[in-house]
Amino acid sequence: MDRYRPRYHFTPPRNWMNDPNGPFQSGGEYHLFYQHNPSATEWGDIHWGHAKSRDLVNWTHLPVALAPSRELGERHCYSGCSVVNGGEVTLFYTSIGEGERNATSGAQQWMAKGNDLRTWRKPDINPVLTAELHGELQITEWRDPYVWKEQDGWRMLLGGRVDGKGCGMIYRSDDLEQWSFKGIFHRGDEWIWECPHLFRFGDKAVLFYSPSGPVRYVSGTIEGDRLTDVLRHGTVDYSGWEGFYASTGFVDEKGRHVLLGWVPEGRGKDFPASLDWSGALALPRLVDLKPSGALAMSPVPELETLRGEERSFADVRVGPVPMNTGVRSTSFECSLEIDRRTLKTGELTVSVFASPCGRERTDVRLDLATNSIVIDRSNSSLFPNVHKSPIKGDLPPAGGAGLLRLRIFADRSIIEVFADDETCLTARVYPSLEDSNGIELRSSGEAVVSSMKIWEMKAAEIRTE
Repeated sequence: MDRYRPRYHFTPPRNWMNDPNGPFQSGGEYHLFYQHNPSATEWGDIHWGHAKSRDLVNWTHLPVALAPSRELGERHCYSGCSVVNGGEVTLFYTSIGEGERNATSGAQQWMAKGNDLRTWRKPDINPVLTAELHGELQITEWRDPYVWKEQDGWRMLLGGRVDGKGCGMIYRSDDLEQWSFKGIFHRGDEWIWECPHLFRFGDKAVLFYSPSGPVRYVSGTIEGDRLTDVLRHGTVDYSGWEGFYASTGFVDEKGRHVLLGWVPEGRGKDFPASLDWSGALALPRLVDLKPSGALAMSPVPELETLRGEERSFADVRVGPVPMNTGVRSTSFECSLEIDRRTLKTGELTVSVFASPCGRERTDVRLDLATNSIVIDRSNSSLFPNVHKSPIKGDLPPAGGAGLLRLRIFADRSIIEVFADDETCLTARVYPSLEDSNGIELRSSGEAVVSSMKIWEMKAAEIRTE
């Protein structure tokens, strides 16, 4: 048995996966595409994998959707999006080849079309967009189209670099085939922007982008094909390459804003277990916009269908001596409500994947004195080369109730943490000991956990069609 493959996070049937691409819902059925190497567990020979679901929890793997057209000079089908237009679905993606068609300076934007959600054809119109659209403006690392519809036509957002800085470029079309360049939608300070995408909330908009580090967002207003009146710059997930990258999103048939992201591996060199898969999908998150311009994020409630046996605790006083919950699991959800007043001068630590001998554990540590939260992986594994750097984030401001709500989702080699449905952290951990499955609490002073619930999580149903 593969002890590191997650039970309720989406993973490919085998081999490599990275960015989620083009998710949508049609007729009650969710469709997910993703970057995929069908022949090896490392990046390369990039195709689009495909899966479907009725609930964003249980999945059916479908045949590969896109493959590079070697005869047309394609080497990789990079990330992109999907557009449902009547009875037809159009996939937009970045086409990469050799030599002058390299990813830095020679990317092109292509399309593929389908009517049955199983087979996809690339029309002769390809490439749909080339860098010649930009005139004298030099854009490099140009990729990852995201398309949506405005009242006066279609828009496409693409990431890249201009003058050494990451930014998003915007384009317009009446028919999804002929496109014109409308300028720079928004500029950043980072060296690159990848996977830009948008959510609309009434007259407000949130722009997401992946800057080769923690995924970021900017909330504001769209006016004249520009993002203006910025409300807030924020962090979607503090993990970046260590746990959450290359986000994308869609609005489902219930009107919910659903955010997806890739969870990279962190096994390092010479990992002792031979695994035939690599990469996973973070838990689908529902996103809303607060009046402050900050994002509210929480896992989709459909995940609650996987909850099994429950253990509950109330008014737990926690001190420096570790409190053993008596629960042993590597696949669980843990929900805590913590009295902020008891943590003003101390730290509260929730240890997961803890071994009875004390040599392995992963610590989720809260510190209200510095208003911070950390996933501390320094003792997460006895394997020498797995990633162990800490994941650090800022806690949201205290609410009126004085309680902080913490949700931890552990799934064999993945930990996702949600603090007050605003601060998110994700990490990969690889315990080496078979009995590294305990859950413990401790505090540097005295803390009060008002309530704590732990659910064993059942495995999601995974099928292949």
